[in-house]
Amino acid sequence: MSGTGRRVVLLLLDGARHDVFASLAARGDLPHISRHILDPGGMTPATTVFPSTTGVAYLPFLTGCFPGTCDVPGIRWLDVRRYRGRWWDDRDQVRSYCGYQGGRLNTDLRPGIATLFDLVPDSIGICTPFTRGLGDGRERAGAARKVWGGLAHYTGGYGVLERAVGRALVRAVREKPSFVFSVFPGVDGVTHFHDPAHPDVLDTYRDFDGIVGDLAQAGGFDGETLVLLVSDHGLSRVDRHTDVSLELEAMGLPTLRHPLVWRRDPVAAVMVSGNASAQVYLLPGRVRERRFALAEIESGAVAPIPADVVRRLAARPGIAMVVATDEAGLVLVSRDGRALLRDVTGGVAYDPVTADVLGLGPPAVLPEREWLARSLDGRYPDGPLQLLQLFRSPRTGDLVVIADRGADLRLDWEVPEHRSGHGSLTADHMRCLAACNVPIDGPLRTVDVFPLVLHHLGLPIPAGIDGALPRYGVR
Repeated sequence: MSGTGRRVVLLLLDGARHDVFASLAARGDLPHISRHILDPGGMTPATTVFPSTTGVAYLPFLTGCFPGTCDVPGIRWLDVRRYRGRWWDDRDQVRSYCGYQGGRLNTDLRPGIATLFDLVPDSIGICTPFTRGLGDGRERAGAARKVWGGLAHYTGGYGVLERAVGRALVRAVREKPSFVFSVFPGVDGVTHFHDPAHPDVLDTYRDFDGIVGDLAQAGGFDGETLVLLVSDHGLSRVDRHTDVSLELEAMGLPTLRHPLVWRRDPVAAVMVSGNASAQVYLLPGRVRERRFALAEIESGAVAPIPADVVRRLAARPGIAMVVATDEAGLVLVSRDGRALLRDVTGGVAYDPVTADVLGLGPPAVLPEREWLARSLDGRYPDGPLQLLQLFRSPRTGDLVVIADRGADLRLDWEVPEHRSGHGSLTADHMRCLAACNVPIDGPLRTVDVFPLVLHHLGLPIPAGIDGALPRYGVR
């Protein structure tokens, strides 16, 4: 218990686009949200994390840490430090949270990272795949998420699940726990079948507004309750599938990929997240402690990988950039040229060597929060820090491939086909919803929600997190 009598309700509207939400609110289509959240508080400009994909992008809210810090670089990854290429014995070193390994999201985090569920023992989590730290009986709607969510993934019918989560939320707030985290997956799920402005998607927002009305009637806004309404990513319409695995196969490179998670003697492995970003691991099965640097690849030292593999991938339609490492940081390769990113004294250095890949202008060294402000309305919001944080994880690939706007990176085995997707570094995916029943100064990163929750509850904020406490509660 927080000991202050204060409470926090964190509502995650998975996949909600901030601009679609704002348009609906401006038209009067979200009356309960407007009355109880937007009128007393408001919306705040916010960015999610890279990769911008469900599950992985929940972690910042609940840990205050980026995916790279958590050592969870995507919803699919391969650990080159342990993977030896054996069919069954090494199966555990090839991860996918989109199936029976989903529960491993709770155990794959870097040791020592505390969750809000750990720090607030009377927490309740509703319809969340991440439950680490929840006490007995404090996970709710888990069965509904697996049964109805599994069916909805293939049919698009999320209404039954959304209503079940809404009922569980009302019951939970009546118990007056210090912290409630509730996931509503419908907007994300329905948008995958259509596009972000499709009538069925807009109806899902409106239905959620009714759930907020039920929450208010149940006392969910009473007293000193902080109510946060957030999304973990945006989405954009997919007009092109550029399958990275098929591109590598066309180069003559046998490639390991999901759902066929073993093949004899692959020379590459592709792990796709959200379908708009992908980790590429070269020579999987050769155990090693470090990545292959771009200079090694381009010198031909990583045989039989072609020396021009990065250039050829970056030139493909639908691919915005390929990111690799060098001795000092990251190299960003696009069809137009290259740029460099470095962690340096004083912040982050960006150098558009032959192309302004991130669209940030001439070379500069700025504190990472200034890069956030500068890039917020650009093509790749918070791009400098988000790329650097991902490579903190030893599980991140030798190459990270990022889809361009309107594209994703999977065609083969994309069941059902995504007509809208996410996972990229583009603005449509990185800009997310952040609204609260008290004003919050922005721009906000999703990792900043973690210290905000703890501060409101009067609890200490752990050292070493990536989030920073925003100024809130003052107009």
